[in-house]
Amino acid sequence: MARTTSKQAKGKAKTIKIVPSDSRKKLSKVSGSKLAPASLRGISSVVINLDRRPDRWAKIQQSVAKQAPWLQVQRLPAVDGTAAPPPVLEVTKSWSTARLAERFFWYKPVTVRMAAGERGCCASHIAAWKIAAKRRTPLVVLEDDAVALTAFTASLAQAVAEAPSGTGMIWLTSKDRGTRKAAGKVLMKPEFVWTTVGYLIYPAAARTLLRMLPMDMPVDNFLGVHIADGKILAYSIRPAAVRQANTWNVGSDVPHSCDVAHW
Repeated sequence: MARTTSKQAKGKAKTIKIVPSDSRKKLSKVSGSKLAPASLRGISSVVINLDRRPDRWAKIQQSVAKQAPWLQVQRLPAVDGTAAPPPVLEVTKSWSTARLAERFFWYKPVTVRMAAGERGCCASHIAAWKIAAKRRTPLVVLEDDAVALTAFTASLAQAVAEAPSGTGMIWLTSKDRGTRKAAGKVLMKPEFVWTTVGYLIYPAAARTLLRMLPMDMPVDNFLGVHIADGKILAYSIRPAAVRQANTWNVGSDVPHSCDVAHW
């Protein structure tokens, strides 16, 4: 059963609906309460959230309701890579860091086993892509440690409006492992996108990614490599629309298998 919290602002009570993460089989939905900007109409969101982290689901609902009250949010149960490992036809069990070593001097080329958490994270994003592939409008994909920022609506609306034909994904952050370049008022052309805390994906790009399975790298690297190789036309934005709740790799539920490949 949903609960509500009230906040007092300028003499009026503002109520935020909080939906508990009590469903493993279906998406929990929180409807947007305001009309979306013209360029964002028809866009909705899924939040990847583990059943054991209802705290994160509650926090991101509050965050999105504050910064993007127009955005309809659905909870997408995350895949637990230990309890329910994905099939190897979708996510491999091992992967090579060679493609990272070609780009970044701090990696050496080795083959490592993908951690269970990484495989679950990969499968969770694949589940989101399957939803996106069936849509007519783009889908915002958020991880449950995302924090919506003040610029969320303005930056995303401008980015979608100025994105060229054929755009497949728009990262909601400004993070990059290389040097990004301005491509518009808010659009940035990334060198190598970093993290998957939040992005917008178009249906055609989702279908392309699904045809590229199995995912043979952790999802952030998989996307970074194929975007850098030109398989998907993608952009990031500045100002960012979201950030991670904590600094990268702090408080994460997902270990990083590539750490052993550092020189």
